[in-house]
Amino acid sequence: MPKFWKFYRPGKYLRRNLVCEMSAPKSYQVAGVDGCKAGWCVAVARAVSQTGRLHADCVLRLERILVASAFAEVLAETQDCELVCVDIPIGLSDNESPRDCDISARKILRGPRASSVFPAPIRPCLSAVDYDTASRISLEYSGKKLNRQSFALLKKIRQVDQLMTPTLQDRVREIHPEVSFWALNGKKAVEQNKKTVAGQAKRHKLLQRVFTNMDEVLNEGLRRGYGMDDAFDALAAAWTAGQTVSGKAGTLPKNPRLDSRGLRMEIFCPAV
Repeated sequence: MPKFWKFYRPGKYLRRNLVCEMSAPKSYQVAGVDGCKAGWCVAVARAVSQTGRLHADCVLRLERILVASAFAEVLAETQDCELVCVDIPIGLSDNESPRDCDISARKILRGPRASSVFPAPIRPCLSAVDYDTASRISLEYSGKKLNRQSFALLKKIRQVDQLMTPTLQDRVREIHPEVSFWALNGKKAVEQNKKTVAGQAKRHKLLQRVFTNMDEVLNEGLRRGYGMDDAFDALAAAWTAGQTVSGKAGTLPKNPRLDSRGLRMEIFCPAV
């Protein structure tokens, strides 16, 4: 039994690979998703396992980047993907207990990038339509007010939470881009903010190592509704999906808790 099995919650794609390791190269699609101004920025890539084996290296080729207005559209656009990794909280606490995965991600990143992991709102906050109401609900249930950054994500978290089920979570998993870039950067957080020229240059350089045709696709058309930082985060998520299908990723924490709806509160972390 593979070492990672103790903290892995496999979906159908992984169970299939464990049952029968192919000798010929295997090609499959993966996707990475990040929230953006127009909705969701989606990067779809094709991963090719050179031997078809579970732990084989994968070559990623970016196929397209698109914008979806709602998460239901994201699911429709990625229905043929083996795995979809998304930068949004999946699995929410109902009370004062913070998510262990957020705590673990901050410990990995440390320094300035640790603050990029916003505390996930508790599920009762999803009913709020304004910040004051959401903050009051958070204070009542958890003893802490909701911060502004977390409230800004509330609409997108609500979209995902309304559609997510334990079964769907086998194919749609949570990641955090800065954790993925940490792995790509030799297990060292990228110091520069992703909104800066230096930060984008560093992330671009890291992504070029795993997406040989990235610039070709990014330059095909005008970017509408998403920024370059959104595209880079979606690409980091797609790379994480490829690593995960290849058996080269684990969860933060190793033994994730379930929320009240049976969803795992976890963040996937690539192993490099």
